[in-house]
Amino acid sequence: MKIHYNYSFAFLLLFCFVNCSTKKELYQINCVSIENEGYVKLKITNLIKPLEYQIESANKDAVKSILYSGYTSTQCQTQKPILRQLTDIENFKKIQSNFFSKNGVWKTFVRNDSNEQNATGFEVMVNKDQLRKYLEEKQIIKSLNNGF
Repeated sequence: MKIHYNYSFAFLLLFCFVNCSTKKELYQINCVSIENEGYVKLKITNLIKPLEYQIESANKDAVKSILYSGYTSTQCQTQKPILRQLTDIENFKKIQSNFFSKNGVWKTFVRNDSNEQNATGFEVMVNKDQLRKYLEEKQIIKSLNNGF
């Protein structure tokens, strides 16, 4: 019986290794600071292939984190995702491909001080206030003062 468990454990490890190693979008988000004019500075690190991580991917991942996951940090106040409700996510899916296209509007919400990657990733500034305002104008999400 012990041999059977060892083979099962080895198979499980192999399965996880194969699946985890093919995943492209595994990154870590750390808030560095809250800036003026609605910007938040995030440090983005790709956990799978950090040396192959490009600034455009880091910028896009920063916007995705603001939209879908938010962040927690000791440096900054916790930020919940902008797309909190299932209806918000469904509404966003309707515009997602155009929003994140090569010349998509997502680029207007991102600013960089430097395009150089440091040892722990890229620092990206995202204007979360303008991003929220854009999604409210497009009726993807409801405004914060809706119902008052």
